[in-house]
Amino acid sequence: MTSNQPAEAPQAEAPATEAPAEEAAATEASEAPKASASADSTGTAEAAEIEAVDETVDEAGERGRDGWRRVGAVLIVLVAAFAVVVLWARPAHEPTAPTAQRSTAPVAVTSLNPTDIAYLQLMISLNTSAGQLFDLIVTGGDPALTPIARSAADGHRTELAALRKALADGGAVEDSSIHAGHDLPGMVVDADMAAIRAVPAAQQPAKALEVLRDHLTGTTALCGSEAKNGADPATKAAAQQVLDAHSKLLAQLPTM
Repeated sequence: MTSNQPAEAPQAEAPATEAPAEEAAATEASEAPKASASADSTGTAEAAEIEAVDETVDEAGERGRDGWRRVGAVLIVLVAAFAVVVLWARPAHEPTAPTAQRSTAPVAVTSLNPTDIAYLQLMISLNTSAGQLFDLIVTGGDPALTPIARSAADGHRTELAALRKALADGGAVEDSSIHAGHDLPGMVVDADMAAIRAVPAAQQPAKALEVLRDHLTGTTALCGSEAKNGADPATKAAAQQVLDAHSKLLAQLPTM
């Protein structure tokens, strides 16, 4: 006889179904530390690689800086060597630039204009040239000319001192070679002295008087030019003194 009760379905075995899940969970749990460890090891490796790269970059930069330092040192040596070569190759006639030195001496200031300088140089030459004439006249002993010649000689020496002082104070330098041997108005030259000695002794005073008059005439004219065109007060004052003294001598000259 057939039973009307349904047949009971076989019950699934719970343990068989849950085991794989538990095993998966266990597997996941056991693999998690491995993954973490793997990640940590991977991060450590990457950090190490980065650090190695940084060290490489630093070393490369340091090498680059050392390289530039070497290049700079080489350039300095080359420049120094080139300077030595240039200095030694300088021609013998080309002097080296003088080293600037600070001078404690005051800077010379001159108020002399060209007329002042020309007058002083020429007047010094004219007065100097007349010395031999005065000596000749005094030696000749002419009673009319000897006192004049002595007075003129003393006056000329005083004038020369004043003229030279004015020239030096004005910043100029005396140059006796400028008018040496020139037969200028007022200059007593060798030819004049020879002419005096060439005539008989009785005529020498008259010839000497002629040369002396020419000298004084030339000097007074020169002093007048300085008075009009000169600029330096000391030079103009010296010229005025010469003009007064030589004009007085001219007036004292006898007629022979």
